[in-house]
Amino acid sequence: MSREIIFRGKSEVTNEWVYGSLVKVGNESHIVGFDEVDLDGHHLSYCSDRPIFTKQGTIGQFTGLHDKNGKEIYEGDILMCIGERNDNKGRKYYRKVLFNNGAFGMTVPEYKCISALCNHVVNGKLNWEVIGNIYDNPELIEQSL
Repeated sequence: MSREIIFRGKSEVTNEWVYGSLVKVGNESHIVGFDEVDLDGHHLSYCSDRPIFTKQGTIGQFTGLHDKNGKEIYEGDILMCIGERNDNKGRKYYRKVLFNNGAFGMTVPEYKCISALCNHVVNGKLNWEVIGNIYDNPELIEQSL
């Protein structure tokens, strides 16, 4: 498989982002950091004394896309773009990234719809930029709905 499948979630212990693999335990999901697992050729073993408990509701997947600065875009991120055409020059547009109907999308509040993320963000070729996320920057949610 050639694509990167990465998840992130907030640690219940440190409240910092943990990046790694998704592990489902019963009704809960947790993130195990890539640097906390060893592979001996036949088995995976957890090699850290840090707890892996993740705040439920903060887990999001890497979309496989990057913003105009090369930053990875995850579910729950807030994107911003500043209009450059004559009819929208200088206008700021905000979008929330989500997973919808089997694909990553972005909210389009002006039209009250969700649009495919890949139509707007083609690995930095368009002007979209990650400016925060819905967990660390709740004040941005209002603008992206």
